Amino acid sequence: MENPANPNEYTKKYFKIGEVSEMLGIPASTLRFWEKSFPQIKPLKTKKGDRLYTAKDLDVLKNIHYLSHKKGVKLAQVSKKVKREDAILDPKMAAIKALRELKEKLLKLRQQLE
Repeated sequence: MENPANPNEYTKKYFKIGEVSEMLGIPASTLRFWEKSFPQIKPLKTKKGDRLYTAKDLDVLKNIHYLSHKKGVKLAQVSKKVKREDAILDPKMAAIKALRELKEKLLKLRQQLE
């Protein structure tokens, strides 16, 4: 599901809970519990109620998994670390989004001029 050229880039836009569970090697019930415990994880839900995780959700989940399962950090501490990192990344993500929108506008303008 990850792009081999860039492991932080995914080939799909949305992932079902089973796919995420398999990627991280944890049960789906753990993902649902983390969804309640960490407000940064906001999967979309289909009309049927299926959860669809985005790339951002996956990155947060990987970080939580690493800290809690690999490093042995308690969930209360993981929550604090994830919140801190989210606050740091938020302005960067906003800047990236603004730059992408500007790029799209410039490309449209270029096409109109040609």
